[in-house]
Amino acid sequence: MTAKLVLISMFFLAVEASAQSGKFNDTSTVSLDYFITHNRTEYLMKLADLPANIAVTDNLPVIIGKLDNFLESYRPDNRFSDDVYAKESNLQALKSIKEGGYGIGAVLIDQAGKIIATGYNEQIQKHRSDLHGEMTLLTRFEERNVSLPYMNSYVYKPGMLVFSSAEPCPMCFIRLATAGIETRYCTPGPEDGMVSRVNCLPVYWRDLALKNKFSMGNCSPLMQKLSHLLFFSYLLDNRGPK
Repeated sequence: MTAKLVLISMFFLAVEASAQSGKFNDTSTVSLDYFITHNRTEYLMKLADLPANIAVTDNLPVIIGKLDNFLESYRPDNRFSDDVYAKESNLQALKSIKEGGYGIGAVLIDQAGKIIATGYNEQIQKHRSDLHGEMTLLTRFEERNVSLPYMNSYVYKPGMLVFSSAEPCPMCFIRLATAGIETRYCTPGPEDGMVSRVNCLPVYWRDLALKNKFSMGNCSPLMQKLSHLLFFSYLLDNRGPK
């Protein structure tokens, strides 16, 4: 009788574990279609779908405030090894939005997994065409003497990592490849990301890029969605060149 009870218990535990595993798999993937947002109406609907209490009738300051509260209180999902970096890069992206800029942020991580520098897009704020998120991060870090132990001339030492809220654009992609640093990102750029288009580069730059590792980070679906929505926040007020 005892043996039967043990077998029955093991069966139900296995069923429960299988269900949890299936649920995990269902929530760990976001359709690539999600990362293409066509207009403000579609964007607002996606915002309202977040667990951030945003309504489609909210204005920009209210939306920013609710995103800020939500992100500050968000606890990285420990099922996803890069979620802590995803949160910080999104916090950086939100800083840019608060300043009237584009919502992209990035962090620099040392060989021990510690965030040692942060940056975000400052094109609009600084009136500079080159100040994308990753560009700002690397430039500000490399201008400081603290960068010297982490670099060999302009190339980063093995084990260093850049984590960006969004898939790098062509300009940032080449900068990262030149710096020889591994790069991960939270949200793909199906319309403009360069990682998925590496074969479009001239042979020299393609081969240089292929020597480095560029990949999607292991982030929660919620952080992936938020990265996309922070990036597309310009749809709310059409900020940028007119």
